[in-house]
Amino acid sequence: MRRSTLVALTSVGALAALPAAAHADWSEAQLTSVHNGRLEQADGATTALDLSGDGRWVVLQTRASNFFADDDPDAPGTLRQGGIFRFDRQSGAIALVADGDQFDELSGELLLRGAAAPSVSDDGRWVAFATAQRLVPQDVNDNVDVYVRDMTIPLLPDRPASGAYQLVSARDGGDEPAAYEPRDPPLPGRTPGAAVFAGQGISADGRFVAFRTVEQQSDLPARDAIDTPPGAVFVRDLRQRRTVLASAALDGSGAVGGAQTPVAISRDGSTVAWVGENATAQTRFIGGETLDDAQRYYLWRRWDEPGARTRRITGISDPDDPGCGQGGQISPSLTSVAPCDGPLTDTDGGGFDIGSRAPALSADGMTVAFVSGAGPRPAQDSDVALDAYVTSMRDGVTRKAGTRTLTKGSIGANAAVNGDVESVAISADGQRVLLATARRQFLPPAPPLIGDPRSSAGSTELYTVDLAPGGGTRRVLRPGGGDVNDTVEPGVALSADGRTLGFVSRASNLVAGDANELADAFAVQEVDASQTAPPPAGLGGDAINEEIVGESDDFVLRVSSRRDGTLALRVVVPVAGAVRAFARTRPVVVRRTARGTRARRARVRQVASARGSAARRGTVSLTLRLAARDRAAVRKGTPLPVRVTVTLTPSAGGRVRTRTANARFVVVAKRTTRATRRTARRASRGGTKSATHGARRP
Repeated sequence: MRRSTLVALTSVGALAALPAAAHADWSEAQLTSVHNGRLEQADGATTALDLSGDGRWVVLQTRASNFFADDDPDAPGTLRQGGIFRFDRQSGAIALVADGDQFDELSGELLLRGAAAPSVSDDGRWVAFATAQRLVPQDVNDNVDVYVRDMTIPLLPDRPASGAYQLVSARDGGDEPAAYEPRDPPLPGRTPGAAVFAGQGISADGRFVAFRTVEQQSDLPARDAIDTPPGAVFVRDLRQRRTVLASAALDGSGAVGGAQTPVAISRDGSTVAWVGENATAQTRFIGGETLDDAQRYYLWRRWDEPGARTRRITGISDPDDPGCGQGGQISPSLTSVAPCDGPLTDTDGGGFDIGSRAPALSADGMTVAFVSGAGPRPAQDSDVALDAYVTSMRDGVTRKAGTRTLTKGSIGANAAVNGDVESVAISADGQRVLLATARRQFLPPAPPLIGDPRSSAGSTELYTVDLAPGGGTRRVLRPGGGDVNDTVEPGVALSADGRTLGFVSRASNLVAGDANELADAFAVQEVDASQTAPPPAGLGGDAINEEIVGESDDFVLRVSSRRDGTLALRVVVPVAGAVRAFARTRPVVVRRTARGTRARRARVRQVASARGSAARRGTVSLTLRLAARDRAAVRKGTPLPVRVTVTLTPSAGGRVRTRTANARFVVVAKRTTRATRRTARRASRGGTKSATHGARRP
């Protein structure tokens, strides 16, 4: 039996819910933008991700070029930059979902916009995304379209012939792609068409996908002319091949455009929510409100329900209050709580642009988490930061009664309490909300902070807020009990049970051995603090990676790359005998081409050796060290791949036994943060002030 893994990239345990009374905490981070088969981190940045409902699968958008299979070459004359990949948190395997951007090999010109904005079903099988690449034969519109990939169907070099993709942005009743008005000037290979939400664009069962058109008019859902306005919202039923308009006019006159974010869809597929302009044409407004079609609002709709209507989830007015009849007026007073007055002191954004901040939906779509720069009513004044709220959209619940404030800043200038809430995610039952924020102190009415706050200002971190009675706010990431040394990016993901979360960060101290200095994808999981958790899955300790050969046998070889440029060998031997180990060079893949894999061919040579002996059955530890010439090259940042061979010659005679494993000599330099580099520069100029460790990246 043979198993090859990065050290500590093991199963993170069962995903069953903890008993309500059990004390729980968060595990250390697991690196998910990694190729375990090659023992390599991504060589390009991760830009977006989503997490399956069961917490097992992470789909990530990356610029990495080292995740493609060796038998999957670039097309002649082109180079791919990453794409969307699916990582299995149980096995540590990574698989291609769809190719990324395609460039001309010589000029570097972008030829085709590749897969972006991944969203995954609860079981990890279905992945939605947008791309300009033609992935089904009938897609001939030359625009960016939305697709779904079935991960149970393997890919062929001819992607459209694979049968693994379905076109989502298609006309109602069939698989004909949407048609769009011509763009002036044209953008060959990247002409806008349709977009999907990275993180909540597909239903739990993979049947429904929500999307919007972008810049140009279209013929969706099934128009005879290309006259549907851009920014229209649709839901595609992949099973019945239906495409249904969701952003409909209040008077029934047709489609309304102006959607600014890719659309969020609930896990049950019943509900969509988005940020949109032209709200006055879609939903009721109340006297005293500014009727501005350019103003952006959070909009919500049960898209396939008879008599469905578009509603606002929050704001300065309360059209759901029965006491606010026709002719009602909102009050100019921020302290007023009259029937027509809404839960907020201002419009949805409250002076902030919410165009890229999609709301998050519970499984049934009835609970919505969102951020707003407007303060809760009643108030003397609004605070100066984006805060988090949840609201209930159940029938008969007014906006005031249904809205709960999760975070509240201060009116004064206080960075500790006024850091923006950058993004939110919500569990299936609507009882746990995940926040990404640089805030370090949480003022009432926020649930109390459990545990220590962040010690330094600047970087965005993750917090969970439990809404059940007695719940609290908990900081998720505490590497070594300290602070994350770089920011968490917006666009966080939460599993259905709220116990596994995914995020992107440039932080280098979340897993040991993180040395690529790029934004990576991570996952953490809630664990029962009363039990001993398994080792965190990810790069760890002094051993950067580990190759295990013959694990289920009685003769086992473990090879670990060490951060100092040596290889550590642990050899489990079944009998007494002499143990010899040596490392020989092997070819290094330079790039993949249409004609196959091209490698740097060099004469195979021995670069290190070691000897040991065992007096009885047990473990022998050996260290392989490079000669001076090779060690100098490795210290300059050039890894040296090798083939390690270990032989066992039994003392009592008998056959010589052999184990071999792939490994590489590599030196991981100590990483300095931007803050410490700034400090060094200031010191060299004679400055005296020290930079803040982990300051927000400009």
